[in-house]
Amino acid sequence: MKTQSAINTYLKETGGWVASQLEACTRCGICAEACHFYQALGNPEYAPIWKLEPLRRAYEQRFTIAGKLKLALGLEKKLTDADLEHWSKIVYEACTVCNKCAHVCPMGIELGPLIHEVRAGMAAAGVVPGDLAEATEKQRTVGSPLGVTDEMWRERIDWITDEWEVDIPVDKAGAESLMVFTSIELMKFPDNLAAIAKILNKAGENWTVSSTGREVVNFGYFEADEELTKLFMYRVFKAAEDLGVKKIIISECGHAYDAFRWTAHNIMKVPAGVKIVHITEYIHELWKTGRIKLKEGAFDAETITFHDSCKIQRRGGIIKQPREILKVLAPTRFKEMTPNKEQSMCCGGGGGVISIKEADANRYAVFEMKLEQMRDIQAQAVCMVCSNCRLQFVDSLAHFNSTIKVHGLAEMVAKALI
Repeated sequence: MKTQSAINTYLKETGGWVASQLEACTRCGICAEACHFYQALGNPEYAPIWKLEPLRRAYEQRFTIAGKLKLALGLEKKLTDADLEHWSKIVYEACTVCNKCAHVCPMGIELGPLIHEVRAGMAAAGVVPGDLAEATEKQRTVGSPLGVTDEMWRERIDWITDEWEVDIPVDKAGAESLMVFTSIELMKFPDNLAAIAKILNKAGENWTVSSTGREVVNFGYFEADEELTKLFMYRVFKAAEDLGVKKIIISECGHAYDAFRWTAHNIMKVPAGVKIVHITEYIHELWKTGRIKLKEGAFDAETITFHDSCKIQRRGGIIKQPREILKVLAPTRFKEMTPNKEQSMCCGGGGGVISIKEADANRYAVFEMKLEQMRDIQAQAVCMVCSNCRLQFVDSLAHFNSTIKVHGLAEMVAKALI
């Protein structure tokens, strides 16, 4: 039954685009060298093209003569429940869907979206790692993958308001912008909420947060469950419509930005006239237009580098904006890691991986390579614009007993405001 649910999903999703992508693959293996999990662990099953195997089999065995012949001759087997269980660990615990593999593919195959389709079959079959499934269910029932209830959310907002002495408007009808945060920021990096509030208030922004559209992270998207993906985004879009805002500002979360900025428009109705922006590009705009001013050299006391988040920098193209700001904040001490920008290596915790306890060894192995990149340039601090990346850095640096400091860009900007 599990297998049939997965196959039905694969067959439903296999249109001309998926077929053309699968047929284009030459099995050259170049994508493997781009995968941080393959690089760190050397497991050939972690090669991106192998992660597509369930989808490929479902397609070829039903739609191609070669696939049907291989099946008839016993050269290939039908998918089984055991296969799904096996590939579930590969596509959820050894893949962050960072899509760097697509950037090196000589055939231009979009491996990341195809791996997302493989996850969709797993979600339909109910073959999702327990920790990830539990967090998704909490978001469905409670409204937050961390189990933050309405009451807890309001108490936390009130505490941040008092602790950092900053105004955070709640459910303000007629506001220009709706700012949506993640539970990660709310519970683990409350300073980030305070920093963003301070920046928006300093700029004179007419903004608000919503008590109903209060969670920007999307665990349905991590699972690749389309109905839950739409439900979790609908809550935010509904709040935006109710409040009459013209802009939704996505906080420091890469997958959320990807989901709201691009995926939403392809799978659901999006409120007309509502612009989606990431907080990083908006902070840059506020600075460039003179609505906020920054103290030059405010962080020039230590060598600081920047981590490019896969969904924000490689996918979203927000590459120059954080660097222009960092070159003001640390004009003589900002130093790039290698590789960087579009070719930057993923932190290893995205795509829901950090929420899966069994994947800890995988993500630590990946992060060790990132740690070496920071050590190579003798970085004393690292900055990023994704809270999920920040959580991975904080946790992994502690795991490796590193003294490198971790900053969010908004936090740095708030401290450097004139």
